[in-house]
Amino acid sequence: MDQPELLEEHRAAVARIQEQVRYFHDSKKHFRVYHGSTSSTRPVQFRRDAIVDTSDMDRIFPVNLDTMTVQAEPKVPMDLLAAHCLERGVVPKIVMEFKGITVGGGYSGFSGESSMYRYGLFSNTVADIEIVLGDGSLETASRTHNADLLEHAAGSLGTFGIVTLVTIELIHAKPYVQVDLQLCDDVGKAHDVFEDATAVDDIHFIDGVYFRKGRIAIMFGRFVDEPPSPAKVLKKMQVHWFSDTIEEILDKKPTAEKPTSVYMTTTDYLFRYDHGAFWGGKLAFQHFHVPQNALTRRLADPFLDSRTCYHALHKSGLANEYVVQDFGIPASTVTQFVAFVNETLPELQIFLAPCKAPGDIGLTSRFNPRVAEVADQRIFAVGVYGRGPRDPEAFYELNRKLELRSAELLGAKLLYARTYYTEDEFWQIYQQPVYLEVRKKYKAEGLPTVYEKLKADMGTGAGKRRAVRGILETMWDKAVGNKEYLLKK
Repeated sequence: MDQPELLEEHRAAVARIQEQVRYFHDSKKHFRVYHGSTSSTRPVQFRRDAIVDTSDMDRIFPVNLDTMTVQAEPKVPMDLLAAHCLERGVVPKIVMEFKGITVGGGYSGFSGESSMYRYGLFSNTVADIEIVLGDGSLETASRTHNADLLEHAAGSLGTFGIVTLVTIELIHAKPYVQVDLQLCDDVGKAHDVFEDATAVDDIHFIDGVYFRKGRIAIMFGRFVDEPPSPAKVLKKMQVHWFSDTIEEILDKKPTAEKPTSVYMTTTDYLFRYDHGAFWGGKLAFQHFHVPQNALTRRLADPFLDSRTCYHALHKSGLANEYVVQDFGIPASTVTQFVAFVNETLPELQIFLAPCKAPGDIGLTSRFNPRVAEVADQRIFAVGVYGRGPRDPEAFYELNRKLELRSAELLGAKLLYARTYYTEDEFWQIYQQPVYLEVRKKYKAEGLPTVYEKLKADMGTGAGKRRAVRGILETMWDKAVGNKEYLLKK
């Protein structure tokens, strides 16, 4: 489809959304935005009579190599966005690690990945947006026009309106990524190694995995035209079980002076954590007491992509037992936070990646004034993923401990995951006056606030534990192509 046809379809879809929003606004009724799927672990469900449906907003426009940008509607997922751009030899500056994370979800959820030490969060690489406001009017925002709306709508979970078009900044890419891996035995040392690497021009990607105390994989990625030999390129199952692949490499004790290098296609690198959703595939085998071997992994492989994993989490209620949280922690306190997590949640692995400083990526206006103390410090993405206690009360308390400890250490958590703050705690961490002032300016007062949305998701009644039945239903849904598992029947 050429650009004029795409634009005509886009305008018609936006007009439909505006009409639906005006109906709810004029009727003074609350509504939710239904996207069709989710990469959130919050137990969400939607009523058909209380939604604005944006699940068909998945059009993507031609790459513009002159401006090095591409425009996409909010439902475009990362795998399609990356493939569309790689055809022209470019990629978005930030590509989130799960194929099903959407452009809109990345913008409204403060997403990032291993190139965020260069570019910040995905929202920082969005040049402008088109958005339907709470009264149904259409507005645009960029760094020079309605800049406060562009900044505050990012990470706000859609509580300023419905983003209908996003302009994403691009960079040149090559067909392969060389990953140099080394073993580190201490988070403090890892922080220093990360910091040194940020100054190396040809390193493009930086991240690490904390397997346990004394065992951290540090990885640096570089774009390359081709590998030294085909044998060096990771095979499909090595990519799909990337966590296990790199842990096996650590047994060779690679060092900074003699790292172990592996090669991946650029697409495989971008989505290296997709299968099993980081290391969730391994946890699934453990949960159902299924032995892990070459045969069982291959049999389970079609059901372990992140889209199916999230589908299964919502169907089975197992999100109530597995901790899936992401935090942004300042460099000065990240060692303390990882030590606390290690003591609090022994069965875990942690994703580590350097980002930019809060003052550089627009976070200082979002959080409490104490964040100003670390506004110039680099922050680290700390992804905490592991099995928690089965007892609901103990699980609740564990997550609260993680949230409150991150706040004590001047960090903050990302809100795509379940939230356990009380309302008072939440608004002590996130600046309510600034948030409400910008919402009023852009006519969003009829929409739920961030906290109201989080609280509503906690009370949907979804997420009841039904592990085996939920997994079987997920497999059936995948077989028949049912994707509307979030809608109440």
